Amino acid sequence: MARADSIESTSGFDVAVTGRIVADCRLSGGGTIDLGELTGNEVISADFGLRCNVPFDLSFESAHGGLAHVTKPRGEGPFAGTLAYTLNVAVPTLAPQDGMMSAAYSSSDLTARKTLTSGEAIAAGGGRLQIRTQRPQGAGLLAGEYVETLNVTLQPRV
Repeated sequence: MARADSIESTSGFDVAVTGRIVADCRLSGGGTIDLGELTGNEVISADFGLRCNVPFDLSFESAHGGLAHVTKPRGEGPFAGTLAYTLNVAVPTLAPQDGMMSAAYSSSDLTARKTLTSGEAIAAGGGRLQIRTQRPQGAGLLAGEYVETLNVTLQPRV
């Protein structure tokens, strides 16, 4: 006698198999980078971890629009209080073929959040940020400490 959940046939049978993979997106990295003496045209690179098995967006936002003097970001007299920079982003992707998503942003544009999208691609594992400072304007930079906070946000698109 056949069971209720089986089908008997003389020629064969089909088996339906199902499964699921949970969306997983993780971003790691960050920290403090000391550029030392700011003369302009400094270049630093920072790798970050990125694991995302669904398409995603990466957003970038600058707190100050450049490296800003701690107490006088507008400068004083002929001396500038902010040093502009360019941010270059590169992230390898997989989408049936290997690819690279990339963008370049000026620090002043980053005061409004900028978003880089992977399209239909997923992350291939990691990425790189490169920051290149510009030449100081006017008589140069006002003496003192300069800071900038670059916020990087990962948003999976499921």
